[in-house]
Amino acid sequence: MSPVIPGFTYHRVPVADGVSLNAAVSGTGSPIVLLHGFPQTHLMWRHVATDLAADHTVICPDLRGYGASDKPAETDGSGYAKRTMAADIVALARALGHDRFALAGHDRGALVAFRAGLDHPDTITHLACLDVLPTLDMWDALHGVTAAVGFHLYLMAQPRACPRS
Repeated sequence: MSPVIPGFTYHRVPVADGVSLNAAVSGTGSPIVLLHGFPQTHLMWRHVATDLAADHTVICPDLRGYGASDKPAETDGSGYAKRTMAADIVALARALGHDRFALAGHDRGALVAFRAGLDHPDTITHLACLDVLPTLDMWDALHGVTAAVGFHLYLMAQPRACPRS
């Protein structure tokens, strides 16, 4: 059995053609969506989510490509773009009955959240981006010794034909 957040119900929600997201949901009140980072899943929010569920409807999805969510094959370079993943999150919230919601993301989830805020300003009521640098700034800063700490980021930026873990 997969680990779960106690007190949360789990849903598989279709968000795009051939893509469904796994989402843990609990609570009542104004909705907040919590997006995990790399290489985590929705479970990274388990302690915060249970506290927030006392006053809010909390939605913790696994992003496309992570955890129990679908992992579609990349076809044109846009399947895992932050814009595509942001659209997934908006579709998820709408499918769960929420046209507007607060959004918090950590690391990679923060980049998806930021994109959602830019693309869907009438949908996102509040936005929190945690533990992330804007991508262009990150690539400018990672040189020499500082690049050694983030070596894995260079591996993920390789062309599709390169082996990946």
